[in-house]
Amino acid sequence: MTTAAVVAYYSEESKARISYAGHPPVLYRRASDKTWSYARPPVRKGQSDGILTNIPLAIDLDTLYEQLTIPMDSGDRLFVYTDGIIDAPSPKGESFGLARLKDTLDANAGAHLPELKSAVLKTLNQYTEKELTHDDVTLIALEIC
Repeated sequence: MTTAAVVAYYSEESKARISYAGHPPVLYRRASDKTWSYARPPVRKGQSDGILTNIPLAIDLDTLYEQLTIPMDSGDRLFVYTDGIIDAPSPKGESFGLARLKDTLDANAGAHLPELKSAVLKTLNQYTEKELTHDDVTLIALEIC
């Protein structure tokens, strides 16, 4: 199964636009906030038209991919990652999970981006207690200037 998160930042509008195809949510943090938030698309109520939305790629040709818009200001941050991070298993087989990732980001909210990424990888390695060979582990952290 192939998932994707497409993230585009439009500097002239100061907005990030995000679309998902079965991918875990991007996290963002406003410069004025101490915690990170999930960039989740709005829940569609009463979906009875039978049209699938935001599912992994190549599952259904008629899938619609919604777009989420987030206003961004100088100092705001985005964190994009693959599911290899949240699916990383502990020695007992328990996944690292979204909550642990968010807790790690929150604990390092004021860190410079290279330190933030290192903190996530260090926490992940401590949790798994081994080399990360279960899946790809990719992350991107960026800050709006």
